[in-house]
Amino acid sequence: MVKRAMKYGLVAAATAAMLVSSAGFATAESSKTMNIVYGQVVPLPASPGNGYAGNASASATCPAGQVLTGGGAEVKAGNSYVQRYNLSVSRPLGSETWWAYATNSDTKDAGTLQAFAICAKRTNLDVIHTP
Repeated sequence: MVKRAMKYGLVAAATAAMLVSSAGFATAESSKTMNIVYGQVVPLPASPGNGYAGNASASATCPAGQVLTGGGAEVKAGNSYVQRYNLSVSRPLGSETWWAYATNSDTKDAGTLQAFAICAKRTNLDVIHTP
């Protein structure tokens, strides 16, 4: 288990370093090793009132042959105060999916939630040697 975790961790660190340049993040097509998968944009409904918040969940899943190395989520406010929209959870769910949960306390305006997963190709490298 440690060997597997180390292998994926090293691949993730190496590919993350390859993706960042002076121009920012590279696109998935240019790296061929790592990509960002965006989940669907999910409506975050307005609060029904009476102390209850509107809520939504979203996910993004890595394609077959790739492993999850990280992820995140974005909440966009409607035409209201941004502090009424909260990203409550953003975490891995298994080894291939990133999951997010958000709430909205605004009673008039809906927002949106979108999760994204950072995925790397699986490799068969067992040992990485350094000079």
